[in-house]
Amino acid sequence: MRVQQFTTIFHAEYGKGSVVSITPKGKDALIMVFFPSANEHDWVLLSSLQKNTDDFMSLEPMTQSRETIPDDIEQAIKSLFFGGGQS
Repeated sequence: MRVQQFTTIFHAEYGKGSVVSITPKGKDALIMVFFPSANEHDWVLLSSLQKNTDDFMSLEPMTQSRETIPDDIEQAIKSLFFGGGQS
């Protein structure tokens, strides 16, 4: 797929956005994407989009990702900061 201005890009956290700027960087290009629902900008390399190797952005829809913390570690952190009480 050819990436150009207004191409739709998907972000794991911000949802659907559009390319607003492409800046050549040697053999690659730096792409700035605007995500209107989050009112945020983010940048990604063109090569990462084409190879689908970026952790946060893709040309295909992505599910929102949240790194999962094992329950025992989460409980240990809660105990450390908030005492031994269960929530």
